Amino acid sequence: MSRINELIDDFKLNQEIQGRKKEYITGCMYRLNRWMEFTQTTLEVEDAEAVTTLHIKKYIQHCQSRGKEANITINGHIATLKVFYQNLVDEEYIDEKDNPMRRIKNLKEEKRVIITFNDEEVMRIINDVREETYSNLRDKLILIMLFDTGIRVSELCNIKNYDVSRTNILIHGKGSKERLIYISKIMRRYMRRYEEAKVVRFKHKPEDEIEDFYLLDQCAEKLSRSRINKILKEHCKNAGVRKEVRCSPHDCRHYFAQKQLRNGIDIYSLSRLMGHFDTQITSKYLRGLEQHDILEIGKVYSPLNKVKI
Repeated sequence: MSRINELIDDFKLNQEIQGRKKEYITGCMYRLNRWMEFTQTTLEVEDAEAVTTLHIKKYIQHCQSRGKEANITINGHIATLKVFYQNLVDEEYIDEKDNPMRRIKNLKEEKRVIITFNDEEVMRIINDVREETYSNLRDKLILIMLFDTGIRVSELCNIKNYDVSRTNILIHGKGSKERLIYISKIMRRYMRRYEEAKVVRFKHKPEDEIEDFYLLDQCAEKLSRSRINKILKEHCKNAGVRKEVRCSPHDCRHYFAQKQLRNGIDIYSLSRLMGHFDTQITSKYLRGLEQHDILEIGKVYSPLNKVKI
């Protein structure tokens, strides 16, 4: 029999070997350690092979009883346990038939309508940024990239200089999945301005002191997620964005998705652009569209539009 804590350590090692991102591994460890504590303390089960489907259900019930976590959060715990036990199967610690997660289903999540920015607000946010200094040009480009590509804030921070080409940018996304995002004309224009300002800003700094990330702070170091959050919130406040919009970088991602859907993009293509694992994740953005938006899309893409009758 194998102790749960030892197998969690082995799981972490496997994830590191596979090149999983530090943030992903940290999240998995947090969820697995919480599960282990409950399993050992409450259920008095020390060995991973002894865990049954009933034990897993009791843990899910425990998470619900706390009353602090929504179903979407508990589903995150379930997803991590599924990955963990699949790893045990792959490593031949247990047989597939003994996997306690085989018949565990996700909880039903509340279908929220996603409220995000409108075009007028996006225009005011971007135009609120001056174009006088290196920081100004960088901040304006950050906002344009968030709204124009739907990129995750962590992905934006991690763009390296060699990821950027003339027509696209290589993104290192969730789960070590890579994808390309396009560079639109307006984005290219501001990328040029930013790159020129970056050369001037750091021309007297030794090359070995300039980090290889595309977006840099005033010290030539990688820009942080918290800084990007502050940049967005500052200009949202100045632009008078509605209170029901959270003004987080993820809301820019919502705007991108809903705008692309209004423009008639198909779910599969949008899923690829956003770096989703499947189209079910992407389809939630449809809930934010009004009925007249759906009708307009249907009218534009009517099957008989180009048929001569």
